[in-house]
Amino acid sequence: MPGVMNLDSVACARCDDGFEPKAKIVNSNGELFHSSCFVCAQCFRPFPEGVFYEFEGRKYCEHDFHVLFAPCCSKCGEFIIGRVIKAMQSTWHPECFCCEMCHKELADLGFIKNQGRALATNVTPR
Repeated sequence: MPGVMNLDSVACARCDDGFEPKAKIVNSNGELFHSSCFVCAQCFRPFPEGVFYEFEGRKYCEHDFHVLFAPCCSKCGEFIIGRVIKAMQSTWHPECFCCEMCHKELADLGFIKNQGRALATNVTPR
């Protein structure tokens, strides 16, 4: 019968115990968990709204993932998820890495470093 699994030979990916016939089971990319075992690797709490981040095979809630792995933006101080600009010995959101004179975003334009400032290449330094 399609979609039916024999639970006799299956174990939880976290605790390695088997499943009761009517147990709630969480399937995450083919790994099976008891619902009580599907928790953040850092705080051991369930994932809010089922949202989690995976890093090196471990699953984390959004808060713990940010605290443990996400760099902070040098301009706004917020965690950076997604594209990270590394320039001038700092990390930036693309929209935060801007020319200090004309305020254009520099992530895709390139820049020159002048007296410790990031400037657009078409700006005349003062």
